[in-house]
Amino acid sequence: MRVPLHIVERRRGRLRDLIRTDGFLPVAELSRRLGVSEVTVRRDLTAVAADGQITRTRGGALADYNTTFASLGQRAHRARSAKGRIAQAALTHLPSSGVVFLDAGTTVQALARQLLRRRTSGELTIVTNSLPVASILGGARGIELHVLGGLFLHRQAVLLGPESVRALADWKFDASFLGGEGMDAEGITNSHANLALFQQAVLRRSAETLFCLDATKLSRATPHRVTGWDGPLTLVTDAAPAALAGAGISLPSRKLIVAR
Repeated sequence: MRVPLHIVERRRGRLRDLIRTDGFLPVAELSRRLGVSEVTVRRDLTAVAADGQITRTRGGALADYNTTFASLGQRAHRARSAKGRIAQAALTHLPSSGVVFLDAGTTVQALARQLLRRRTSGELTIVTNSLPVASILGGARGIELHVLGGLFLHRQAVLLGPESVRALADWKFDASFLGGEGMDAEGITNSHANLALFQQAVLRRSAETLFCLDATKLSRATPHRVTGWDGPLTLVTDAAPAALAGAGISLPSRKLIVAR
């Protein structure tokens, strides 16, 4: 019996909402939640992905990070001078040897470019899920480079999703350098669940984590909380302490690096 179109559309709307809430869901879990067969779920996933609302993956689907998040080129032109100062300040806290994670933010890419110009005295292992970072540091003297696998999102030139989170299980980091889209009194946020989940996984595997956020991120509201300020992190920013305090952010000096 043919299912009426309005029922199909309502089911696909719920499917889309489930994926956006969870970030990633496999076919079997979607089948269970929606109460339909896996064949029906796969057909619905194909239809919703064709509308550009999700990214279809092997065995499931990923939230629409690849279509709604600003592209790499768009983000690269924002607060460029501030990002350079933040990268320079962060570089002084990057170890000369050990294992370091660099994420896909444009400020972290600026850090990678400055690292390339720094002569390293020890053997430094860099792990990243960013193809631009990999391109910058690939072949650099004194650096062993590893790129995590995952679903390639072309607008951001980043590898993300459940495969990337699983790949982190092989690593422990002496230091990690991460970006973010928002910072408020409660902590640091990003606009997509997949990115927040990935960064939380990096945090759990890092002895020290430095978040590199420029002042335009101050008091910006994005929906997915990465971490609170009570976590094991340091904020590297060009935002003045008075501006941070005005936004309800109060950090001890050991957890704050202000880029001048």
